[in-house]
Amino acid sequence: MKQPGHIAPHEPEEELLSADDAWQDFLSLRQALAAGSEALLQIDRATQALVHDLIVAGVARSAEEVIRRAVQSFYVATYPQADRRLPAVRETRQD
Repeated sequence: MKQPGHIAPHEPEEELLSADDAWQDFLSLRQALAAGSEALLQIDRATQALVHDLIVAGVARSAEEVIRRAVQSFYVATYPQADRRLPAVRETRQD
């Protein structure tokens, strides 16, 4: 096993991190963890390509929007009373 390189001792007169630096580190870590937890759906490459194309074409701003709109459209197409059951569908159509 390779030995770690020399680690210099901390100089007491040096500041470790400012409060702002620590806060920015926290925000970066929180964002990275959130991005990792968003990968809940396993989507095949062909569908990923379709999602990408929709975003690039400006049809949607994100994969989340593509999925949300697709599920709502599928729901409306397969469930005739969907407009009465899903007020969010009407709101989304107005976007």
